[in-house]
Amino acid sequence: MFKFLTKQFIYGRIYLWVKDKLGAILFLSISIFLIIYFHNEYLNYIEYKEKFAESYVGLSFVIKNILILLVAGGYFYFYFVLRSSKKNIEEKSIQKQTDEKEEMKGSNMVSSLDEFLDDDELNR
Repeated sequence: MFKFLTKQFIYGRIYLWVKDKLGAILFLSISIFLIIYFHNEYLNYIEYKEKFAESYVGLSFVIKNILILLVAGGYFYFYFVLRSSKKNIEEKSIQKQTDEKEEMKGSNMVSSLDEFLDDDELNR
């Protein structure tokens, strides 16, 4: 029982630490993966170029890798642009709500309709 609770506490602490840094850790992992991947693809490209000097296989490696870079770059561009846009929309929404609250406080609203009646009308 104590061992289980200790594990849960440690997992909870790790989760809380990772939760804020998840985007950075994911970006770093993807970057390292892409570096290893492109290095491997380059070595394969050199190998094929030596075997088949007059072939277009080398060109297909280049085109494929350029397309992968474009897709990954597009994804990250839209991810960061949409995230910043979402933050701006939330900030504007919060600002609008606070402006509306301040406007309602400053208006001539009455708390009760009894304020429109005279004292003799109220005591009938």
